[in-house]
Formats: sequence, structure tokens, C-alpha cells
Amino acid sequence: MKRLLVFLWVLTIVGLVAGQSSVYRLRVVSWSCKAFARGVLVQGTVKNISSRSLQDLRASVRVIGPGLRMASNSAALQDRNLMPGEVAPFEVRIRTGFDSVNRCELWFRNPRVVQIASLVPSPR
Repeated sequence: MKRLLVFLWVLTIVGLVAGQSSVYRLRVVSWSCKAFARGVLVQGTVKNISSRSLQDLRASVRVIGPGLRMASNSAALQDRNLMPGEVAPFEVRIRTGFDSVNRCELWFRNPRVVQIASLVPSPR
């Protein structure tokens, strides 16, 4: 009886661990944030690492410049519906009143989710 209880407990724990999915749904493969006269161009690629398709994806960017001045914008991905394992390019242009950038922040969203959990490395 004791062995049966231990076996059932182990089976339950293994089932719970196997059934958990990753918290992150997207992984940014690469991206860059480049300042030019009165603007910033953010480009990169993103991969769907979840087990479900993601629809109506938008890349959102906030740029912080000198004196904590900020600008932001978003743009739809060309491939708006990203299947599991699929990779898609993104590009966001932001008009700013400053010529240098202190920091770029990148995230993804769709109309149903304010922010989709994403692994975002530092820009290159």
C-alpha cells in the first residue's frame, strides 16, 4: 500500500511538471535600435516559442533620450499570425526630437493581451 501511494505521488508530480508550459510565449532572436536625425529605427526577428499560434501581433517600442525625453510607437508584424516555432521580422520607426538614444525598450502585444511575455536580449 505504501509503495502504491509513493508511486501515485511520483506520477502526480511528474504529470504536473510535464504539463507546465513556458511562461514566455515569444523570444526575440535579434534586434537593433539605431538613432538617426529626429528618429529611431528598431528592427529584428521574433520567434513564437509557445505551443499556440499568436494572432494580430504588434511590436511596441519606447525610446528614452537625453533628459529622460521619451517617444514611442508600434507597428504590426508583416506576418501577423505567428504559428508555434515560426520566426518573423519586425520593424518600428519612431519620430523623435532628439538625435541620441539612452535606452530602447521592446515588447509585443495584440488586441487581447496588453503585453505578451517575451524573452528580449539587449539590442545589438
